[in-house]
Order: sequence, then structure tokens, then C-alpha cells
Amino acid sequence: MDRLTLSEMILFPRLGVTEWEKKGVNKVAIDLDIYLDLTEAAREDRVSATVDYSEVYSVVEAVSKSRKFHLIESLTHEIVTAVFAEFPPIHRITARLRKKSLPFDANLDHVEVALDRTR
Repeated sequence: MDRLTLSEMILFPRLGVTEWEKKGVNKVAIDLDIYLDLTEAAREDRVSATVDYSEVYSVVEAVSKSRKFHLIESLTHEIVTAVFAEFPPIHRITARLRKKSLPFDANLDHVEVALDRTR
């Protein structure tokens, strides 16, 4: 299976469980590895034969703005579900979401969740 990757998409969803987090948005970064057959797209050099990654980005951004999420797990799940729904040629998605705005003091760059889903 071939792979198309969107790396380090920066989003600012309403996300979190603490009072501090509920007052605004949080910075997250997400990577999507999208698995699909790219044979036709490579052979014919047509965007209509693949998944348009600008449209994937638009779906990801729309989900991140759609509602308040408590957990990075649920936000990541909703993104994967929406991308699958919008793009039938995709067979598998691996999503890694990193929460950069942490609600506690620590020597920690981010917290990450990774979901690997297949149709």
C-alpha cells in the first residue's frame, strides 16, 4: 500500500479538561499517514486519481473547529472518522496528534496520541 503524509499541521482547537484550558484554545500538531493505492495517480499524473491533500487539510481543520473536545484521543478519533468518510479510496490512516499547550508545569514538549485505523 502506498502512503501520503501530511506532517505537522498546526491547529488551535478548543481542547482540554482543566479550567485554564477551557478559557481558550490549545495548540496541537497532527500528522496523518494516509494509505491508498497511488498507482493510477502516478501513472496518469492527475489529481483526480488521488486524494487531494488540500481537501484533507480542510477536513482536519473543520473537525478541529467543530466543537469543544475534552481529550486528544477524541479529537484524533473524530479527525480520522471524518477523513475516512470524505475520502473512500483511503484504506488506512495513522494519526499522531501532539498537544503542545500543557495544563501543568513540566519539562515536557508535548503529549502525543497515535491512532492506527483500517477500514
